[in-house]
Amino acid sequence: MTAQEREPENPLYSLDGRRLGSYTLRLGEVKKGAFAGVVSFSLRINEHSIVSGLYYTGSTWIRPWMEIDYSPVTGAEVDEAGEKLFQLLSELIPPGGHLSVSYIDHRMTARALLAGVPPAATPLGFLLWRSGCRWFKDWYFAEGWKEGGIKLQGGKPLDEARKQLNTQKIVAELTEFLGTRGYLEPEIEKVCKELAARILEEVEKEKSWRTKA
Repeated sequence: MTAQEREPENPLYSLDGRRLGSYTLRLGEVKKGAFAGVVSFSLRINEHSIVSGLYYTGSTWIRPWMEIDYSPVTGAEVDEAGEKLFQLLSELIPPGGHLSVSYIDHRMTARALLAGVPPAATPLGFLLWRSGCRWFKDWYFAEGWKEGGIKLQGGKPLDEARKQLNTQKIVAELTEFLGTRGYLEPEIEKVCKELAARILEEVEKEKSWRTKA
């Protein structure tokens, strides 16, 4: 790879060597994609490929975005390393950008979305929430060949006002979900409702902090 191809100014290179608790991220080869501004990349921990996907650096009209396959290092769809990873990925996505994750190999997220669970309460949706996303779209049926495969997309709000508005909508969805019984597999219901409760607790803590400030 030549120095020009490496594009050291590409934000992806800031991920190399970052820590996920006791783990260290390593960036694989960054290659030019089929469209201008798009590159393919991968991240690994030791020999385990934890992320592979595409990253768009943005243009005058389109905000940066990332579309990935995610393979948890521990096997759990939500763990401490995963939460930290998504927060690091989010550093590369500015307000108005989005992060999409394929869920075809994530059984619990896939079944939860199919059952009508609010996206933020699914395992992958929770990771997107923790990365700052405040709106979600389930690409169960892609809308054209450029849209790629089945994935959950999370968007970061453009400003604080939109963040608060979208957060209120998510809180309403999660509150209703927590009051619903009897339509999910027990394991999925337990996990997703625990994640929903965590989000509501985070929102309440943030409200309390804002009040004190």
